Amino acid sequence: MTLRPIRLNSLPGTLWKNGAGTTRLLIERPEWRLSVATISRAAPFSSFPGLFRQMGLLAGNGVRLLPASDTPPLVLGQLGDRIQFDGALPLTGTPLDGPVEALNLMRPADRNGPNLITITPENPPAGSLRGFIPVTGEWNVLTHQQHDTLAPGDIFLSETPFELAILKPGQIAYGIS
Repeated sequence: MTLRPIRLNSLPGTLWKNGAGTTRLLIERPEWRLSVATISRAAPFSSFPGLFRQMGLLAGNGVRLLPASDTPPLVLGQLGDRIQFDGALPLTGTPLDGPVEALNLMRPADRNGPNLITITPENPPAGSLRGFIPVTGEWNVLTHQQHDTLAPGDIFLSETPFELAILKPGQIAYGIS
């Protein structure tokens, strides 16, 4: 099993077509794609027909996604929040108070696949993970023979599912299950 720690700040960002943010690609496979978007101002989101999207707030004071239709907005208001939506849904993202970083997991809508979950010591993962992304605090992660200390901005990804041991009160992380 190969676990791969990634330092988010070491990855290059790709400017969005509309210039309102950047994306840092973490992993791209036929069955899923994981990236981190930095949203610096209000702007339309790219449309991804046929994909199911899940997002979580990594840093910042939140973002509101406004659909073009009369449906209610989707809001990532605090660290650990998650939202999910059809990738074809036309949305405009508006940071609530300054730039934000959002974790973005996409997979084909017609397939089961990885899901974004929120992890806390009070809400540990129910099974194996493919990824682990700290949001607050420093995490001591033990997976089989490997031990790492991860902090916000660190990401752990694996080609094969892994289990982890975590426990410090008050921490928040995201997992890819």
